[in-house]
Amino acid sequence: MSTRIRLRRMGANKRPFYRVVVADQRSPRDGRFIENIGKYHPLEDPSLIEIDAERALHWLRVGAQPSDQVRNLMVKIGIWDSFVAERPAAAKLVPQKGEKLEKPKLSKKAAAKAVEAAAAAAAPPPPDPAPAPAAPAASEPEAPSEDTATATPAED
Repeated sequence: MSTRIRLRRMGANKRPFYRVVVADQRSPRDGRFIENIGKYHPLEDPSLIEIDAERALHWLRVGAQPSDQVRNLMVKIGIWDSFVAERPAAAKLVPQKGEKLEKPKLSKKAAAKAVEAAAAAAAPPPPDPAPAPAAPAASEPEAPSEDTATATPAED
């Protein structure tokens, strides 16, 4: 059974508050849950966040996956940092400030073009053909030779 740590919405219309619960991943948002480990009141100023750190760490250790919002709440109150200290591989699950874990959404054609471009970049370029011998470069302008020079007749 895969478990998730997520929010369960409660309260009246337009006045929500949430309980942080551990539930089976297949159960509905406000349905059956295994354990209630905290609460979150977003409308209070400042927002009230209470999560039982001992129980949250227990569920994280046995493999429960927190939802994105619950992970953000755990980061704010420091529970996630203590979990990452135990398991450094979990640090890559939380984006750092300015980072996003989103993949660019590409159409099938754009994805195919990207794959072709990556393959072309990875392939070595074809060898250049041997350059044709170039005409010798003249560093000085050629002077007309005496044989070809035309003499002007002298007038007497």
